[in-house]
Amino acid sequence: PGGLARLWRSGALLSLGEYNDDGLMVAHTGLILHPGRDYAESGLSLVHPRRRSAMTRAEHRRAWDHVLARLRGVVGFLHQHTSTLHPRAQHYARRFMAAEPTGLVVDYTAGETLVGLDASAAPMQALTMSTRLAPASPAARHLPAGPWGEWLAATCERLGGGPCVLVPLAPAGLQNLVFGTCDDNRGLQLTRRWVVGLGDASAELAAPGARVDLVHLPVDDPGLVARGAALLFAGGYLPVGVRPGRSVDTVVWQRLPDRAAARASAARAIVADADSKALFAGWIDRCAPTP
Repeated sequence: PGGLARLWRSGALLSLGEYNDDGLMVAHTGLILHPGRDYAESGLSLVHPRRRSAMTRAEHRRAWDHVLARLRGVVGFLHQHTSTLHPRAQHYARRFMAAEPTGLVVDYTAGETLVGLDASAAPMQALTMSTRLAPASPAARHLPAGPWGEWLAATCERLGGGPCVLVPLAPAGLQNLVFGTCDDNRGLQLTRRWVVGLGDASAELAAPGARVDLVHLPVDDPGLVARGAALLFAGGYLPVGVRPGRSVDTVVWQRLPDRAAARASAARAIVADADSKALFAGWIDRCAPTP
């Protein structure tokens, strides 16, 4: 209660809507802003079926061109988690928001019921997508060597920017990861943490109480990538995508100790186009329950 009002008052949530002549809302989208960060997040976009059937492609494009133009210069990227229960949302994001697929989140939502859509009650996967609003950084991206690094490099190449350098894993010794900024979404039971370095081995790696545990590992420090990736693999985490940034990109890792279950969940996703299908297929292939 009061959560939306607090977000509106603080300026963290921008709600953009359209009303018809009777004063009824017929379209809405939400954008989350994070002070001090170089990105905004796109929420669910909805259009009433009667309004959608009347809108032309040019109207959709004009609306999003306006939104993206206002965001450009304020943030470097617009990120989103796109439904894999149907392909329409993914087509829309690519066509009108210039969004590129960047990864996935396994079992992103659980227990949701969607009215008017014949979908399984099983957890939904998310296709992560990003819209670039700033020039790509020419800095090199350091990725863990091996099949996962190759999968990540393919995603990076699609995003443009600096070259990818594969670095072999290195034992971290008596150390563990140190985390900085942390986001908690209680509704989704999702925790997102950013790695800032290596520290005391006694620190807990897994996020307590998180159903979806995501860790962002920066790719600008080859030593941190070599040691951090080894720690994350050993802790039951797997790479699930790339989060591009204006100054530095991060590889997103998700705690998935049961690889067989994660693979089965990802295989249920409905993905729209060749790039997204290749992204999911490559992840599923590498997620076979082997060391």
